[in-house]
Formats: sequence, C-alpha cells, structure tokens
Amino acid sequence: MKRQLAAIALLTAASQIAAFFKLWFTARIFGVGSELDGYNLALVLPGLISGIMAGVLQTGLFPVRAGLQAAAKKPDVEAFERSVLLSVAVLGVFLAIGLALASPIVVPLLGGAASPSVHASLAFAFPWLILLLALNMIGDCAGYLLAMRHRFAIAAGAPVANGILGGLLLAAWPQGGLLNLVLGTILGLSLQVAICLWGLRITGLSLFGALPGWTLWRRLAKDMIGLGAWILPGVVVSNLAVALPPLWMSAFGEGANSAFGYAYRLHSSTVQLLVMAGSPVILAHLAELVARNQIDAVRSILKQAAVASVVLGTIGLIVVGTLGAPLLGWVFGGRFDSAAAERVANHWWWLTLGLAFLILGNVFAKLWQSQRRPRHMSVMAGASLIVLGVSFYALRQPLGEFSVAAAMSVAAASVVIFGIPQFGLGQKSNRYGDSECHEKQNEVRPR
Repeated sequence: MKRQLAAIALLTAASQIAAFFKLWFTARIFGVGSELDGYNLALVLPGLISGIMAGVLQTGLFPVRAGLQAAAKKPDVEAFERSVLLSVAVLGVFLAIGLALASPIVVPLLGGAASPSVHASLAFAFPWLILLLALNMIGDCAGYLLAMRHRFAIAAGAPVANGILGGLLLAAWPQGGLLNLVLGTILGLSLQVAICLWGLRITGLSLFGALPGWTLWRRLAKDMIGLGAWILPGVVVSNLAVALPPLWMSAFGEGANSAFGYAYRLHSSTVQLLVMAGSPVILAHLAELVARNQIDAVRSILKQAAVASVVLGTIGLIVVGTLGAPLLGWVFGGRFDSAAAERVANHWWWLTLGLAFLILGNVFAKLWQSQRRPRHMSVMAGASLIVLGVSFYALRQPLGEFSVAAAMSVAAASVVIFGIPQFGLGQKSNRYGDSECHEKQNEVRPR
C-alpha cells in the first residue's frame, strides 16, 4: 500500500500544480470581485448533487464489487462494472436536464442577498456549468472502477490534463473573461473523464459489451442501494456542509465569496495532496483488513494517521500564518492586489485550523465505510452539520466573513471527537464489520 500511496501522492502533486496553473491565471484576470463570486455560486448546486451521488455510489460499489469478484467469474464482474457505469451516466444526464429545467427558480435562490452584478454573473454561468453534474458523476464512477482494478495512477493523474487545459485557455484568451473560465472548466473536466474512460479500456473493460442477467443485476443493485440508502443522509449533510459556506459568504458583500473561494481551493488542494487522493487506496486496504479481521493492522493505521495529522496540521498553521499573505501577493499579482492577498490568507488560516482534524476524520470515514457502518457515518455527518451551523451563527458577529472558515474547522474537529472511541472499540467494530461483510458477500454470490 505504501508504494501505491507514494505513486498517487506524486501524481496528485502534479494535478495540484496543474490546478494552481489555472488558479494563477484566474487570480490575475479576475482578482476578487463579482464575476468570480457568480462563478463560484454557479458551481454550488452541480457540485452538491454530484457529490451526494458519488458518496452513495462509493459506499455501495466497493464492497459489492469486492464480494462479486471473490465469488464470480471475470466476465460477470466486467458485466457488472459496465452496467454500473452505464446506469450512472444515464442518471447523470437526467439529473442535469432536470436542473436545467429548474434553473429559472434555482438561480435567484442561489444568488440570495448578493449584489446585482453577482446575480448577472451567476445567471450567465449557471446554464453552462450544469454540464458538470453529469461529467462529475461519470468521472467519479470511472475513477472508482479504476481504483478497484488497481489502476489508481490513471484516476489520480487525469486531473493534471484538466488543470493544464483550463489554464492554457485562460492564458490564450484572457479577454474572454467569464465565458472563457466557464468553457475551460467544462472542457477540462471532459478531458479528465475521457482519460479515465480510456484507462478503463486499456485495463480490459470494454465500454460496450454484455450486461449481467436480470436476476443477478437486481440482487447486486439491491445490495448497493441498501448500503447507499443508509449512507444517503450522511452524504447529503456532508455535501451540504460544503455547499452552504459559499452561500453564506454572499451576505458579507462583493468579493467575500471570491476571497473565500481562493482560500478554500488552496485548502482543498492541501487536503487532496495529503489524504483525499489516497482515499480509494486506504478504503480498499481497510476493507481487506476488516474482511480478514486483522484488527491490530487497522489499529496501527489509525495511530499512524493520528500522529501524521497532528504534525501536518501544526506545520500548516505555521506556514499559512507567517507566509500566507506575502506569498499570495507575490505569486498572483495582476488584479489580485495586497488587500486581496491579506483577505484570502485570513480565510485560509482559519480553514487550516481544522486541517489535522480533517485528515484524521477522513481516515475514520474510510474505516466506517469498510466496516459497512453507513448509519454511523450518517449520524456523524449530521452532528457535524449541526456544529457547523451553530458555530457560524455564534462566530458571525466577532469574526465577520471569517466566521465561515472558522466554523468549518470547528465542524471538522467535532467529527474527530465523536470518532475517537474507535481507538477503544476497534475490536468490537471490526468483528461486526467482518461478520456483516461475510453476510453481504453471501447475498451477492451468484446462483
């Protein structure tokens, strides 16, 4: 697993460099203002829906596919994978069409108390960015299938092309403004999805071929839906925790959303580099350990993750607190002036307060997924969303626009606090996960 994580870390670093390449041009061209505010708001709903679908799919797909692989022949596994990918693509297209039909109602609601110029940018960008909903769903599914085929590198490296293409379009046509940014986002993600589909093809999974028999598919789909249904409340509230902050930022005036958006992208890139890109590997490894009831190995992973989280979180606070604003001002330039750099750095520092908790909480989540404990994850996610809302309204007056970032850090900490008992209850939890895993595998065993 260490070799796989090292390879993915290198590829993820490359993808973050490519994403920063696009962000650099974005900052120089747009700075902090209404156009980028509207663009960020237009991303909220497609990201929310595709994120919910991805969480449900991941929870159901990994264990069901692992059980089928252990019990069935290769052609049956490939037919199952093909049917899942096709189903996700069809569902993504229908959801995008539904969102497009609802856009006259949705757009004013997303804009909320924002200024008229922000509303105008949002109304322009939203109809285009609806396409991201279907593209994200297809790309997520293809990435999960690549992970289960142990081709993590392709899924981790595909975003490199995405960032490079988007950055090159901004560099070549800066006068295109918001239209160029929107088109670059769509075309970049399309290229990323195409690379993932190509990766599946070279691993031997033909996108066109036999589908599973109705009896087997109904049994497998029922098992996936059963697992996904229990995690659905947790996935919904988890994605709401990501979608609400940009909406809250609109109340703090023009540019607040843009400043928070830059900080959140920098923070997310850090998290992506440190843990998120390796999540499929961690989940696959933990699922195998839980299935074999190797409790000591699971505990060892948790302890290593805890130590690494504290160290990385402390380093992040020091670096962002001392170098954040000067570095951002020096790197971006253009319309991104010193005032914008200071504003973004403050948001970034408050987000970094929760970095250690976010890293460890992600490992907890993968353990609960591997133990088939979606109900537990839903409870944790619901508690985190409540903490987020309460913290935001409690900190809104003393911290102003920075209250959103601070509340997100408090919410991340709450997940870890509620998850700490896993250290003491690991054996009981893993026995439960192991027995349940065997039961579910028996359910999907073909007749």
